[in-house]
Amino acid sequence: MNDRLERTQLYDWHKEHGDVIPFAGWEMPVRYSSIREEHMAVREAVGIFDTSHMSRIFVKGAQATEFLQSITTNNVNKLKINGGQYTTCLNEAGGIHDDLMLYRIDEDEYIWVTNADNGPKILAHLLNHSKGIDVKIDNRTNEIAMIAVQGPKALSLLSKMSGRDMDEFGRFTCNPLTIAGYDTFLCRTGYTGEAGAEVLVMNCPLSDEGKKLAIGFWNELLNQGAEFDIKPCGLGARDSTRLEAGFVLYGHEIDEETSPIEARIPYAVKFKVEPHYIGYDVVRSHKKEGVKKTRIGFVMIDRGIPREKYPILHNGSEIGMTTSGGISPISNKGIGMGYVPPNAVNVGDIIEIDIKGRHRRAEITKWPFYNPEKYGETRTA
Repeated sequence: MNDRLERTQLYDWHKEHGDVIPFAGWEMPVRYSSIREEHMAVREAVGIFDTSHMSRIFVKGAQATEFLQSITTNNVNKLKINGGQYTTCLNEAGGIHDDLMLYRIDEDEYIWVTNADNGPKILAHLLNHSKGIDVKIDNRTNEIAMIAVQGPKALSLLSKMSGRDMDEFGRFTCNPLTIAGYDTFLCRTGYTGEAGAEVLVMNCPLSDEGKKLAIGFWNELLNQGAEFDIKPCGLGARDSTRLEAGFVLYGHEIDEETSPIEARIPYAVKFKVEPHYIGYDVVRSHKKEGVKKTRIGFVMIDRGIPREKYPILHNGSEIGMTTSGGISPISNKGIGMGYVPPNAVNVGDIIEIDIKGRHRRAEITKWPFYNPEKYGETRTA
């Protein structure tokens, strides 16, 4: 068995400047300064994350659209060239193999970006189900670097570096673009709740030359982003920003035993005409007949930091379990998510979280866990 951890093209830079830890089979930076400082850079200025550990699989061929329509839950037929969509890939029982971003870059060509830990599983799934279909599955993860540029000043930085107005590129688009002399795909997406993009830096193989190119682009972002108060960010801020935005994380809120309806991500699911995708009937029944568990969000009233797999109690009885939790750097309060039976609690209800044997009060609330008028992509202030 090979226990060697993988490294991205930017590993040498991370090792020199940050704290590197094992993560999902990779050696990745958890932080460079402090998680709070990096988190607030994303909320107030711009932060960059190395996301090259995520798998980038190209799906191409005359039957690519039909194939993807049968294996993902969103409506691929509605996806225009240079468009993108958040979607899921299910097992036969309606559980989530993975959540992913799907980008259409040509009439018959797509980029499937999937979670690092699930990369091998998803690649095998695609290869297995594409047998006998006119489609080619090409794993190009190690040929392309991927960097998330996130925050209220992210688009100003990318406009400066590309000489193009980012207003040209709407949300959930993916366009080839030269940025600071580098060939990229600019994907107007992200997982922090903020404006920004995920940039695919092309032709960056895991070679000395490829690493040099990737580090060169990373440094270009930092140098040109200095006037925008840019910060390099690690896994800690990546998790805290997605949690604060109320986004699901594989292995926490979603897994092979949880459907998209239970996870409350209905925007990833469309009930399409035949051919139906794998798991369609289960998800359809969850939508029409209801579910046995549902995702909730909460904010701590009492002092205490909620973590994964803490019991959730209501009126003295255990009703569920937390899936993610931590401190919101904006409010300095504990926040978290978990699963309970449907209709067990409502927004505004008081629950208790069993934090290492101590019951701490929390209030059921909606996500995001910040004021969307002051933070996030829809901010008005």
